[in-house]
Amino acid sequence: MVFRDYKTYLKEKEILCENLKGKFGCILEFKGFVREYDLKEGERVPAKGLHIKELVIEKLKGIREEAIRNFDLVETIIYHATGFLKVGEMVASIAIFAKHRQEAFLALSFIIDEMKKYH
Repeated sequence: MVFRDYKTYLKEKEILCENLKGKFGCILEFKGFVREYDLKEGERVPAKGLHIKELVIEKLKGIREEAIRNFDLVETIIYHATGFLKVGEMVASIAIFAKHRQEAFLALSFIIDEMKKYH
């Protein structure tokens, strides 16, 4: 499940917490925000914001499915903003429901690395 609306994401996360009780051993959550700088060749460059294309939503659906399959996750939900985001605004939120923390951390790293390819 990939959401464009943060409130819908939060509601779905709460539903999953209740419905999946006993199936997961941990929920690993991540939130990413727009920084006031970009890194260009290892140097900080001031940023005015970040533009995210709609394409990321479709790509995240496949990335999510791959993560669930490859890391044997119970469930994963993702929120991702699109359009122009100002410094300080939330870009993404990810909740990974996993049997064990190791798979959750590996899956989170995978999802973020894949997601960043579309920023």
